[in-house]
Amino acid sequence: MKILIVDNTMESQAFCAKRIDAFSQNDIEMLDLVVETTTLNEYMEFIDDVDVIILGSGLEQDGIMAARQTLAAIPWIHIVMFVTDEAYGGGAFRAAHSAGVRKVFPDSASPLDLLQELVAIHSEFKREGRTKEGKLIVTVQAKGGVGSTSIIASLAEVCSHFNKRTMLWDLDVETKDLCRALTVSGQESQIVSSWINGEYELSKQSLQEALIPISTDVSVLMPPDQFAESLDLVCHTDGMAIATRIAELSKPLFDVILVDTAGSIGPAVGGLLQMADIILVIIDDTVLGLTAVEFYLNNLKNLIGNTDRIKFLINPYTGAPVSVSEIAEQLEPSHNLGTDSWTLPIMPNDPKGAMWAGSGYTLYSMGLKNTAQILEEIAAGLGLITLPPGHFGEYDDGGAGNRNDGWFAKVFGKKKTIDNESYEEHLSGSDDGFERNSG
Repeated sequence: MKILIVDNTMESQAFCAKRIDAFSQNDIEMLDLVVETTTLNEYMEFIDDVDVIILGSGLEQDGIMAARQTLAAIPWIHIVMFVTDEAYGGGAFRAAHSAGVRKVFPDSASPLDLLQELVAIHSEFKREGRTKEGKLIVTVQAKGGVGSTSIIASLAEVCSHFNKRTMLWDLDVETKDLCRALTVSGQESQIVSSWINGEYELSKQSLQEALIPISTDVSVLMPPDQFAESLDLVCHTDGMAIATRIAELSKPLFDVILVDTAGSIGPAVGGLLQMADIILVIIDDTVLGLTAVEFYLNNLKNLIGNTDRIKFLINPYTGAPVSVSEIAEQLEPSHNLGTDSWTLPIMPNDPKGAMWAGSGYTLYSMGLKNTAQILEEIAAGLGLITLPPGHFGEYDDGGAGNRNDGWFAKVFGKKKTIDNESYEEHLSGSDDGFERNSG
């Protein structure tokens, strides 16, 4: 959020800027504040890319004129005005608000008063889509062996192919499967440990230092290098603050943040689940897998409250024909999640599924064409990418029924139609896979 401070003298500009200097570094980074100062004579040269103008008290009545002039040129700028303590009153409010000023403060106002107003403006920007806010996808599983690492890595490569800046966050502190599969290692994991033991401040700069780029658009955040710090991160209550802080700092830097939780549930994962834009529950089609999901969903719903952020992704294990509706039929009556949770296509069985790890590729660029198409549809269904018109093809959900069958119509009350126009375009430009970083 870019702020322009306007006042008559350098001293008065500095006086106004000190209020922002008093903010914590955390608040400055969360709001992504960039501050510039100028005089009344020159300010119109700088307003084209400004989000908020702060008019200092030294402008006096000229501040009203500046507000009118600013809004006449750029109506969507937010204007905050300071007046002297003596001038603070009903007359100042009426004149300022008639000129389009959002908020009037006296010079004696606390920096927290200004911070509260900037936080409110930033929240409005997020709702309006005016500020960059990456999408946080937290993947969870009720049992091991459902292929979450393969899917998460593949989705990252899909996002990279569509020029989306993506962060892969490996929270599997025990086996580090995602990092090992991508052959990512390095001293950067020591930075993560230093956040946890208090030796290094977690900031936007230190987060960027901890990231390991594996392609032009994809970076990996490793688990801590020490197991004690790893346990503190995922199991200790202090880990929640660290994990949510990492997520908050990542959102302005990336379009997509994919978190591999490896099925663990603790304070850190709980905090991320509450923050998540989408909770991706990866399940298989085994009896133990489905009964595990039954129990898991009860805990998950108690933790996150409403269930409108849950998406199921079925990755079949048995090899038997299976459909979305067959899986949903076993889980939906007990949990009443609704159609939106079941809109993702089923992952196909791919012979490359056991071969991509360590190759520098993922299933997206290494697997079958149908696998790549469905991974694109999954990414689009999660809102991570936008496919061109006509590129939502007819996909195979296992041959035992589809999302337009009678069961969906009966349970959800309406049929779900699918565009049957298949698409042929595939992965031009993604054959090079990920650039691996071995430290």
